[in-house]
Amino acid sequence: MRSTKMTAAVGWGVFFLFFAGAVSAPASEPVPPPAGGFNVLLITVDTLRSDRVSALSSRFVKTSNLDALAGKSLVFANAYAHSTLTRPSHANIMTGTTPLFHGVSDNPGFRLEKRYPVLAESLKTAGYATGAFIGAFILDSQFGLDRGFDFYDDMHGQSAIVERRAEQVVASAVDWISGRTDKWFAWIHLFDPHDPYDPPEPFKSQYAKDPYSGEVAYTDAQIGVLVESLEKRGLMDKTVIVLTSDHGEALGDKGEETHGFFAYNPVIRIPLFVYYPGVGNKTVAANVGHFDIFPTICSLTGAPVPESVQGESLLPIAGGRARKEPAIYFESLSPSFFLEAAPLQGFIEGKVKFIDLPIKEVYDVVADPGEENNLAPMTDLAPLRATLDRLRKQLKGKGTRQDLQGKDIRPLMESLGYLSGKSKTKKGYTQADDLKTLLPLIAQMHIAVNEFKAGKPDPALAKIRNITRIRPSYTTAYQAAAIICRDLGRLDKAEEFLRNGLEINPDNLLLLTDLGVTLIRAKKPAEASALLELVVERDEDNPEYQNYLGRAYMDLGELAKAEERFKKALSLDSDMVEAFNNLGYVNLIFYVQRKDPKRYEAAIANFDKALSHNPALASALKGKAAAAEAKAGR
Repeated sequence: MRSTKMTAAVGWGVFFLFFAGAVSAPASEPVPPPAGGFNVLLITVDTLRSDRVSALSSRFVKTSNLDALAGKSLVFANAYAHSTLTRPSHANIMTGTTPLFHGVSDNPGFRLEKRYPVLAESLKTAGYATGAFIGAFILDSQFGLDRGFDFYDDMHGQSAIVERRAEQVVASAVDWISGRTDKWFAWIHLFDPHDPYDPPEPFKSQYAKDPYSGEVAYTDAQIGVLVESLEKRGLMDKTVIVLTSDHGEALGDKGEETHGFFAYNPVIRIPLFVYYPGVGNKTVAANVGHFDIFPTICSLTGAPVPESVQGESLLPIAGGRARKEPAIYFESLSPSFFLEAAPLQGFIEGKVKFIDLPIKEVYDVVADPGEENNLAPMTDLAPLRATLDRLRKQLKGKGTRQDLQGKDIRPLMESLGYLSGKSKTKKGYTQADDLKTLLPLIAQMHIAVNEFKAGKPDPALAKIRNITRIRPSYTTAYQAAAIICRDLGRLDKAEEFLRNGLEINPDNLLLLTDLGVTLIRAKKPAEASALLELVVERDEDNPEYQNYLGRAYMDLGELAKAEERFKKALSLDSDMVEAFNNLGYVNLIFYVQRKDPKRYEAAIANFDKALSHNPALASALKGKAAAAEAKAGR
């Protein structure tokens, strides 16, 4: 029997060529429409697994509208996300680069910086009207993806609203498109398949045992509404449509319930369809990635392609030409930020997938689509490591300002009595830091969160305490415990958890912010402002941090400072409901103190602005009532 063990570089080379397949001669490239005259519609469906699109797999759910679109499009059967989370993936799509370049490697604490050119800017330069229609706060304008858009409909900055239904997003997009008389670019982001899965009827009943698929079926129906609106207006013959998802969902595969942890194919393999008038249906087997979308749209529209773009146009690839760079890079770094886990990086080339962790993984993703048979123990890993090292260097950019230091946290924390230990610096990773080793802690965390949701806070907190004992660097556990304690009114316990977390993780901006917010609620504004001043110094472009600091100043009675911070928050996010509401109260207090009618008018205007975005906001309604009473002299 022939051995499968590969012990030499030559053996690996033979293995790779076999699995990558023969390089075919250049075939005819799909003929694109004349560049420059077509509308562009980009649809990103959050958390959509490729096997939940029935054109790609008929096992779970019928997606007739997605299938109809696929039936007249280029269908890329092996498309991959470079990231496992929403914000990083959309940064990849919109810049045509990977996180190695722009540095957005997680959701919390990361925003796309202005120095990175984005797709909407290129299309605007080419004369397009640009509109974005966002389904969830995770892509709010404050996170940097709004550049180049004339209209960015992100739910008006209401951070309390996690998501809105696809029908609302589609309705807003259809209304905007109907008002366009010249060529346009619309980006539509549909969040529904993201957890928690709660589809509306009739999909909730039809998929009672599989609510995730119910969310997909509902989203498919709304995509049908969108496409039908284009057909009724005669726009299908004038529009380029690109449909993809930001990432998939594990749904228990390989032990992961959702996404953002591992980088197995249920999460990073994504649907990708490219439609333009006259293209016809063709399935393309070549490996492609999110960063290829930007240059593809530019090749179909004549829009300029910035030098920074790292992807390749999909049209030559669909015609059979080999990629200039055959390896598709991916990563999952969020666990390294909140769990001090080993960073996960890897690539797919041909049929070979390499995952670089302390416990290495190599898969033949065609022969073993479930990634059950790890070939690493019988593979010469040196060529794979060399390829990954080359990708790291080749794709590297300037990143983000996430690591700005500002002044040292420790002296301030020690002065407040919060720290006694020393921070830990991770110099290397062992098998104990491998994500596969740490998965049971994540599972326990999910159980704890579910217990809290089920009205069992004490068992949830007990589990979280045990998790932090086992893994003191698990910052999310401290945050979750603080949320539970604050919800129960146990502010002293919330402080305790956060202080413990900061002893181990003294540079963690999220824990520091949470402690500042907790101190505000505990009516300790002096301590809160000291901490939040540090937070703002570290990240002055975050409107939420500015707003929190303003709240601390307002509670201290330093109204001028509070006003400055609320205005700064609004300069960073012009639709921030909380900042408008807080500014209303600052103006109301000034009015009561000084009887300046301009302050009264400003207070009413601020409250009205908050209410225009959230008509049920109780605090703003009370503020308006209090202002009226103050004016009446009561």
